Amino acid sequence: MKKIQIERINEIVYEHELSNGFKIYIWPYKMVSDIYLTLTIKYGSIDTTFELNNKKVTVPNGMAHFLEHIKFNEEGTTAHEYFYKLGSYTNAYTTFDHTSYEVMCNNNVKDNLNHLLYFVTNNYFTKELINKEKPIIIEETKMTKDNPYNEGYFELLNSLFNQDNHKNLVTGEEDDIKNITIEDAQNVFEAFYTPNNMFLTVTGNVNPYEIIKICEEFFENSNNNEVNVKKINPKENKKVNKKESIIYTNVTKEKLFYGVKIERKKLKQYDDLHLRVYLNIMLDINFGQTSTFNEHIINNHLADDLSYTVMVNKDYAILIFESSSSYPKEMIKLLNEKLDNLEFSKDDFERKNRVYIASGILGYEDAFDVNNEIRNDIIRYNKIINNIPSIFENLKISDGKFIVNNIGKERCYVILKPKKKE
Repeated sequence: MKKIQIERINEIVYEHELSNGFKIYIWPYKMVSDIYLTLTIKYGSIDTTFELNNKKVTVPNGMAHFLEHIKFNEEGTTAHEYFYKLGSYTNAYTTFDHTSYEVMCNNNVKDNLNHLLYFVTNNYFTKELINKEKPIIIEETKMTKDNPYNEGYFELLNSLFNQDNHKNLVTGEEDDIKNITIEDAQNVFEAFYTPNNMFLTVTGNVNPYEIIKICEEFFENSNNNEVNVKKINPKENKKVNKKESIIYTNVTKEKLFYGVKIERKKLKQYDDLHLRVYLNIMLDINFGQTSTFNEHIINNHLADDLSYTVMVNKDYAILIFESSSSYPKEMIKLLNEKLDNLEFSKDDFERKNRVYIASGILGYEDAFDVNNEIRNDIIRYNKIINNIPSIFENLKISDGKFIVNNIGKERCYVILKPKKKE
């Protein structure tokens, strides 16, 4: 068992890998009674084409989310019913790049963990189960599409991307769901629901040695045959797909979604972590709550709010801005002007660094949050980032300025407007 010391605080995360490649991450925290267990599969909604044992397989969009739903079913019962009897809470979610199954409990850790491992890894599939879940998930998809925020967000992704599967709904469209077969479910399960493609994260009041023993005993008699699998991603165009889009929908006030597409080729010397850090610092300096830009739009009632996020992938980085505004065209103009004249001064850079360092040091206080942080690190970087303060202290303003100067002009926007009265 490997001990990972979190820099500058007296916290340790334990990491252990079983002989079958299954990885376990544990943060014991005796100050609470709760235990948070998450089993994460490195398979998400964008992974619709792959090679399985040298054979190309394509499944419908929404397959990862569909499988998440049916994995809660067991012969004659459901995982929900089992955990309810234990007094535990269970849930799951699917994202673009992973699926996580969660259990929250405060006792019976062995029963809870054993059953979490069992219901996710057992190969229970029937045509009746597939057909039963389809109308349920179709209704969920309709509700997702009826949400104006989701409508605007995915329209922006469709404007940013040409081929990349990030543009597709995580749930898939109605026709995608109707076309899912039991063979699709079995292919995905065989390819990705394997011990070496999943990891367990446990945080809270636990004994690390007990957790590892439970996992070792569970997998002792399991079929751990390795499969040859390779994800196949479509080649994405460096240009945005569509520059502008206006949608009349169920909003009471106009909403702006604005995206920037940055080609990674120009920034290939930066790994995902450092690029994400530099971009977030740049955004905080130029668009954060204490920025002159934010002060201007709020004081002049141009917008009620402004938020932003960063996406970093192998071939590109994406900046996404969201704002509720009665003046979306003016906001677009201001965003364009600011992105053409970004600031990255030494004083602002050092000030933001101090804030990030402080938040990194104080972060290990909540079992739920730490579990999420560990999972994010493993999905994004395949390791726990335990040296946040040092990372920020070693950043160079020259690198930040270089990245700022290579943002580019591949930009697009979506405006949501209230439906016109008939």
